[in-house]
Amino acid sequence: MTKEENQPGNHSAVYTHQLVTVADLERFKDQMLQEIRRMLPGSTGQSSKQWLKSREVRKLLDISPGKLHALRINRQLSFMRVGGTIYYDRADIEKMFEKFKFSAAK
Repeated sequence: MTKEENQPGNHSAVYTHQLVTVADLERFKDQMLQEIRRMLPGSTGQSSKQWLKSREVRKLLDISPGKLHALRINRQLSFMRVGGTIYYDRADIEKMFEKFKFSAAK
């Protein structure tokens, strides 16, 4: 081990007596996602568009038109129809993700 690795506060070295907990991994995941979102082009931390059309939601979720229709019919994803266009609130999509998210620690 070098002198630099021995310095207090230097967290780059990993020792055999150190454990990584699920909470550590969750914290790391959250930090990583925040950094990725920050680095995405056109990202300002908040999405600029609140209402998304079906095409945009299908692209965002990578699902088929039939699956999106099933989410509407089963009332898993709320929507609003204006004329012939269906709109989805981005916040509702995020809530749906949180509702169906599995916890890593059981």
